[in-house]
Amino acid sequence: MPFKAFFLNLLKILRTPYEEKIMELEKILSSEVVDLTSLKSFFASDRNMLIEIIRVFVSDTKLKVTQLEENILKLNYEQIIEISQFLKSSYGLMGLSCLNELTVLEKLAGNAKKDNLIIKKLNEIIFNSRESITEYKKILKKLESA
Repeated sequence: MPFKAFFLNLLKILRTPYEEKIMELEKILSSEVVDLTSLKSFFASDRNMLIEIIRVFVSDTKLKVTQLEENILKLNYEQIIEISQFLKSSYGLMGLSCLNELTVLEKLAGNAKKDNLIIKKLNEIIFNSRESITEYKKILKKLESA
């Protein structure tokens, strides 16, 4: 038996069920849409916690994104600020790429000026958020069936 084959077989024998579970979750936790680095570093070994975090994120985020969509037609600066602050707290952990846009949106709404720019930022954030929700739904489905 060649050394490489021997070594791979030895690794299979020595690998613990815990390590196998982590490796399986690592395969599931991959995405080109969201950055899963933080999520993996905190929860990669706890499938049930990952499922719960993603469920809550999807549920809460869908509601807040819908509220942002309503603000495209009728700007409510206070609500935009509140939603931006709420989303920033989870978007960092969940690896969404529009975290900086949320900060800009919050500042613009705080000044209650540049409505066209606010609407542009709203559209960018809504698009990115919807795309990320879809991605997390796919990840959630894989986690639940693993």
